[in-house]
Amino acid sequence: MRAARLFLVPVLAALSLAAQEPSLSGTWTQTRADDIAAAINSTVADMNFIKRPIARGRLTKVNPAYKKVMIAISDKEVVVKFDERAPIHMPPGGKAAPWTREDGDKFMVAAQVGKDQMIQTFKNDEGERTNVFRLSPDGRTLTMSATIKSPKLPKPLTYTITFGR
Repeated sequence: MRAARLFLVPVLAALSLAAQEPSLSGTWTQTRADDIAAAINSTVADMNFIKRPIARGRLTKVNPAYKKVMIAISDKEVVVKFDERAPIHMPPGGKAAPWTREDGDKFMVAAQVGKDQMIQTFKNDEGERTNVFRLSPDGRTLTMSATIKSPKLPKPLTYTITFGR
């Protein structure tokens, strides 16, 4: 019996430390955001005058400065919910699953979760979006770096939004 107790002490200590480790899971509120409109204008600046306003409008519509993000990570699924939009459910381990955005556009979406970061990708025939979520070492700040690529754009759109607990 004494040997069993000696074994349990380090196991319980390890579990206690693991429970205190910062996690991506939780509800996060925006503390800072890049000027997304300026980033969009920079991305479309080299397009011809007919295509530029169309591209600017589409990019502006689907790239708001999210005020809140909720992330839930489990062994069964990864869920990401921005503001009041519908949650995005993804299988764990980077496997892609079909997803339809509110405007009807269809994507394959995937999430690859690491210790202090998650990479979320959306892909369809028109291009791809990658959101990289990085947790600060103290677990108080979550930074989302977004990159949107399309053969129709002269260069990728990139911007960052920072969230706090």
